[in-house]
Amino acid sequence: MHLESLSLQARIVFLVVFIVAVVLFLSTYLNMKLSEKTFEEDLKERAVNLAQELAASIGTRKELEDPEILGREMEDIKRVRGTIESIEVFALSPQGTVLVASTGGTSMKRSAPPVWPVVGKGDVVASLEELRGRRLWNVTAPVRLGGEIAGAIRVGFSLEKADRLAAKERRQSLAIMAAASILIVGVLGWYLQRNVSRPVQALMRAMSKAEAGDLKAEARLGRGDELGRLAEGFNRMLGRIKESYEENVRLLIRIENFNRELQAEVEGATRELSVRHEELRQAHATLFEVQRQLNRTERLAMVGQMAAMMAHEIGTPLHSISGHVQLLLGEGNLDGQAADRLMVIETQIARVVEILQGLLTVSSPAEPSSKPVEINQLLTGLLELMAPVLSRRGVTIVSDFNPDLPSVIGDTGQLQQVFLNLIANALDAMPGGGTLRILSQRVKPDRRPDGKAHQKSVNGNTCAGFVEISVTDSGWGIAPEHLHHIFEPFFTTKGIGKGTGLGLSICRRIVEANRGKIEVKSEVDAGTTFSVILPATLA
Repeated sequence: MHLESLSLQARIVFLVVFIVAVVLFLSTYLNMKLSEKTFEEDLKERAVNLAQELAASIGTRKELEDPEILGREMEDIKRVRGTIESIEVFALSPQGTVLVASTGGTSMKRSAPPVWPVVGKGDVVASLEELRGRRLWNVTAPVRLGGEIAGAIRVGFSLEKADRLAAKERRQSLAIMAAASILIVGVLGWYLQRNVSRPVQALMRAMSKAEAGDLKAEARLGRGDELGRLAEGFNRMLGRIKESYEENVRLLIRIENFNRELQAEVEGATRELSVRHEELRQAHATLFEVQRQLNRTERLAMVGQMAAMMAHEIGTPLHSISGHVQLLLGEGNLDGQAADRLMVIETQIARVVEILQGLLTVSSPAEPSSKPVEINQLLTGLLELMAPVLSRRGVTIVSDFNPDLPSVIGDTGQLQQVFLNLIANALDAMPGGGTLRILSQRVKPDRRPDGKAHQKSVNGNTCAGFVEISVTDSGWGIAPEHLHHIFEPFFTTKGIGKGTGLGLSICRRIVEANRGKIEVKSEVDAGTTFSVILPATLA
């Protein structure tokens, strides 16, 4: 829980308890440390005095060198003095320092730790050590015989009793500190509840009522301190707010009346403006449509004029060429290959004438003849016709014709024009060569262009499903923003003088006139696929 979420009373109590606890803890800690230090020094002084007394009690060398007498005396002293942990007596001999006796019952033959460097100067040395988890004072005092140092006595004085007393004193100090904290919390909480919390809660209740809209609420504390003055200031502020609120209500009523009048006028003007706007929009739409139709009519008229001129200018030399070809065919002295080539030339001249006639009627194309057409045979003938051009352009043909395709219903000449146009566009999209894929296959019923029953009659021929022919190139593709416009008349992405924008428009009109549908998919720098879907006859 965060300190900010506590009440003011809880914060004050918490702060006071924290300060008191810190002060009590520091004072108790320092007092205990000082007491422990004093007690340790007192025990040290007592241990030093005891060691000096024991050293002075040895009067002769014979007594110093008698372990039995010394051992009994040390055991008696240890029993009398419960705080003595151990007593050791050392004698100085030519061989060094020898442990003569101890409370463990050693003999003179046992060697002892060197104590001469400690007492060689005749001083008493005390050190605080820890043995098996218990603290003790080790005091070493010299034994003097005849004014000379003849040995030393070492006394281990236990601090276990002192540690127990110190722990007891710590527990008592902590209990006193806890009791003092509880007492302070209780007294301070009672005082704050009576003199701070209750007035603050009364003031908050009055503020809540005022916030809920009761501007008559007042905080009556009857106190002369800061909280009382705060309540009086709140009451005065609430009175001024009440007066301002009443004035605002009167002003708001006047504004609402004015707004209603203004809204009525605005609604009337808006309705009139909406009517005018709708009339203007319809007039603009009508004008735009008329303008668009006019532009289309002008362009189609221009195309008609251009087509008529082309047919007039090109028709005469084409008829002349056709006549000479027929004369050559009639001579009869040509081999089979030359005759076939002349037949191809005559056929394509007839096709050119037919295309020129189609341009003359581009604005109102003739009704196609709906007859069964072997689409695979038509496509194979077109590829053989275009083979020299495709080879010269570096284009590889990949064809995949379904041999089980049914015949499609349409006009052979018009369909041939559509696929020749699509192949020509593919060649223009691959100026540096590439791959041209042509695919023929059946399509699922949900892709039929008419959207009606799966089997129907088209100009007396029974329709049973549909056939899809796709022409895919690996050229530069069509930008996404141009895909929706490529079938519009005169729209072209080719350079000036390289296209009129009529080819795809004528293709779509021919396909739709033959009860079919043409689709396009393209990706920039990946290629374009045109799909022609035509109705099929019963197999």
